Order: sequence, then structure tokens, then C-alpha cells
Amino acid sequence: MKILIVDDIEVNLELLEARLEGSGYEVAYARNGIEALDKLKSASIDMIISDILMPRMDGFQLCRECKKDDTLRKIPFMFYTATYTDKKDEEFALSLGAERFLVKPVESNRFMEIIDGILKDYKKGLLPPSEMPTEKGKAVYLEEYNERLINKLEKKMLDLESKIIEHKLAEDEIRKLNEELEQRVSERTSQLNESKEALLNLVDDLNIASDDLKSANERLQELDHLKSMFIASMSHELRTPLNSIIGFTGIILQGMTGEINPEQRNQLQRVYGSAKHLLALINDVIDISKIEAGKFEVHVEEFSLDGVIREAVSNLTPEITDKGLDLEISLPQDTRLTTDRKRLLQCVLNFLSNAVKFTEKGEIKVAAHEVDGMMEIAVKDTGIGIKKEDLPRLFGSFVRLDSALTIKTTGTGLGLYLTRKIATEMLGGEVSVKSTYGKGSTFILKVPKEI
Repeated sequence: MKILIVDDIEVNLELLEARLEGSGYEVAYARNGIEALDKLKSASIDMIISDILMPRMDGFQLCRECKKDDTLRKIPFMFYTATYTDKKDEEFALSLGAERFLVKPVESNRFMEIIDGILKDYKKGLLPPSEMPTEKGKAVYLEEYNERLINKLEKKMLDLESKIIEHKLAEDEIRKLNEELEQRVSERTSQLNESKEALLNLVDDLNIASDDLKSANERLQELDHLKSMFIASMSHELRTPLNSIIGFTGIILQGMTGEINPEQRNQLQRVYGSAKHLLALINDVIDISKIEAGKFEVHVEEFSLDGVIREAVSNLTPEITDKGLDLEISLPQDTRLTTDRKRLLQCVLNFLSNAVKFTEKGEIKVAAHEVDGMMEIAVKDTGIGIKKEDLPRLFGSFVRLDSALTIKTTGTGLGLYLTRKIATEMLGGEVSVKSTYGKGSTFILKVPKEI
């Protein structure tokens, strides 16, 4: 089957082409919506994978043009983007008739599972047909499209202008303050040699300077906030090259480009692991920066607690199996929560990941029960435990406690700090820990059933 890739970044085209051809698909590509429509008219295409932000015609416009064309409407359309990441962007994309909306990067195996599933449904005729847009629908589309595009452009412009202005003002204020302090100290030092009165004046000026320094300190705190925003922006830009590193390394390790010897495999696995570790760190930094800047949005939905716990366990099953650990899960039946599912899963995953990481033998227990309208989720292990004096700083940022396993395990020291931030500031809950050094730990997450 033939798949059309639409993206204006060359390395993204190469990566997707390698993935798809390695899985037996034929590939065509275009660098914008106009080229894509030409390709669709001249070639038989079974699926379209498109970026959104592109010159001449973007992905939203391309999807709409395809879905209003009788000959193209049935072709499955999937968005794959690293720029449009808001929930409203996904809702708008799916309203145009797209089958899926993915945010880069996605693991190679998971990515191909999604592609295979869409094409299997397409071949069986299971995909729902897209409706032709009415005149009213066209007007709504144009209004929403313009709103999404204008908001995206305005946000980028405002962010850039705000950073430039605030950096400029901070530099000017600090420079002016330094100049004023130097001038005052010089003048008062000279007067000090002349009279006692000059000394008293200097003391008064020093008090003024103290107030100025206090103001400067407040300004520095604002600059620290700007630094967090800058880190988040730069970290986001690092995702694209990391996506290439993880993707191409995964392709080589899977043998899609030919056989590799054991030494090469060992070195590539180190590169792959380090890249994934760096991506996790970048994602943690972005999340923390958004929370501290007050830019984090909570997406509330109703879901099953059992599904969240099972998904978290599924992600860590290979590590649990490799270590030979016993796993026990105790959950109340048919428990429904109304909160942010993604962030709750992130908290449970962090607790469970630490339990697996610092438990060499024994068992891990995951249990949940309701207490006064709150859902209490506990992850208990038989690992190395935590010293009593280390407990107060456990949920701090960049904290990694010294132990025999610390050298053998990777970590950023941000996982528990981010979990506490999400639990308290986003989910309206709390975190706690009980531990006996050398015997194991129990991490507890308590969140409201509804927010």
C-alpha cells in the first residue's frame, strides 16, 4: 500500500520514509499542501500523514480540501505534528475528518501499530465516511481556522515581544542601578574625608541603596521566571532533533538498514537509551516550567481508575519481568474518576517506575481505596528504602539520594518533584511517603475523585 507524507522539514520526511519502507509500505512525499494535492491527483494513495505548520498550504487546509473532494474523501488522513499540541488543536483537526492526531515524537513500534490499524480498518471499509461540508460548515471552518491560525501567530508574537521587552527593561534597570550606586559611593566616599556630616549622609544613602537592592532582587526573581519560560521554549525546540535520533537509532536496532554486530548494537542501545533519557528530562523541564509559570492546563474527563493502573503497569512489565519481581494489584471494582487522566497516569508511572528501579528482589504492590471522597493510591515495594534524615528533601527538585543503586540507575531528580507539583497544583491532591531503610518504601498519592 502507498502512503503520502506531507512535511516541509527534510529530516522528518527521511525519518518517516525509513520507518514506513522498513515496514513494507510504498512512500510518496510532498513539502506542502499544494504539492500534496498534485500528488493525490496523479498517484493512487492509500493514506495521508501530514504535518500542520507548512508554507503555501498548511495541514488543516489540506485535510479540508481532501475531505470535500469525492475522490479523496475516503483516504485515511492522520496529523503528525510537534507545533500544534493543544487539546483544542486536536479537536479542530478531528472535526475536519482526520482519523488520528499524533504529537511528535511517537515510539517507532507504537507509530507503526497505529498506521497498520488505520489501514486495516480502511481496507475492511470500517472507517466512517466524511460528510461533505455545508455552506454553514464552511463558514464555521473558516472562522475556527482563522481563529486557530491567528491565536498561534499572536501567541508567538506576544511571547517574543514580551521576552525582548522584559529582558531589555531588566538590563536597563540593572545597568542604571549599577551606575547610580557607583556614582553615589564615589561621591559619599569623597565627602566622608571632609566631615562627620558627610558620613551620616553616606549612611542615609546606603539605606536608599538597600531599598534599591531589594527592588533589584525582586527584579531578579522576575528574571528567574523568564528563565523558566526560556528553558521551556528551548527544550521544546530540542524535541525535533531528538525525535530523529530516537527514530533512526530505533530503525537501525530493528535491523531495517541491515545486520549490525554485537558491539555496534551495544553502542547504539546506549545512544538510544541516553536519547530517551534526555527526552524524558526535557519533558519534565517543560512540565515544571509550565506549572511554575501558571501556563499548565487541566483537561478533565471521566475514566476508569483500573484502566489507568493497568496502563502504568503495562509500561513497566518488561522491567518487572526482567528482575523477577512479584506484582500485586488491589483495586476497588468499577471506580470512576473525573479529573486529568494523563497527569494522574504520569504520577502513578513515576511512583511505580521508582519502585521497580530501586527494588532488586521481592514484590511490588499497587493498591487503591476511597477515603472521604478522595482516592488514595499506594505503591509499596521491598526495595532499598530511604533513610529517615533524607525524607524531608525527597520531593525537592534535582534530588538524588546516595545509595548502592544510584550509580547503576539513571534519573534526573525531577520525577518526584514534578509528581508533587502535578498532584498538589493541578489535581488538588497531595503526596506522601513511608519508608524503612533497607526494607522498602510506600509512596501514596491522594486525589479528589472529581475536580
